[in-house]
Amino acid sequence: MLKKSIIAFVCVTALVALSGCFQKIKVEEVIGFTNLELGLKGIKSDMIVNVYNPNYIDFNITSADIELSIGEIIAGDLIIEDPVILKSRSTTEVVLKVEGRKGAVRKMLFDNFTNSLTGGEVLLKAEGEILSEKFGLKKKLPIIHQEIIEL
Repeated sequence: MLKKSIIAFVCVTALVALSGCFQKIKVEEVIGFTNLELGLKGIKSDMIVNVYNPNYIDFNITSADIELSIGEIIAGDLIIEDPVILKSRSTTEVVLKVEGRKGAVRKMLFDNFTNSLTGGEVLLKAEGEILSEKFGLKKKLPIIHQEIIEL
């Protein structure tokens, strides 16, 4: 029984020490929205984010939980189509795809009808987090980006 307790203590101590050795992964830059298409059928776009991994091991980015809003209307979500590997001690470009919500852009265009006719501007905002993990350790990287677009 004492031997099992010692092994359990050593394992827990090693895990705590190992998790304390990791440095914080940082979002260096949000480049913004590219290939933006906004119409009655919905929204299509990519958002590019540069992420720096200061650790000596690679991390995996597996998912993103980011909402995209146009003005006050939630128009879609930003997702990662394929898992991305953050190479050790380097910056990696992560491409997030917009998955539009049905009818959201149409509602925004009708609510801002005069702006859409005169070519007015509207705020495009992405807010949420990217999830990275390795060895069961999960790191959440917050993302907040705002961009003004013309209709």
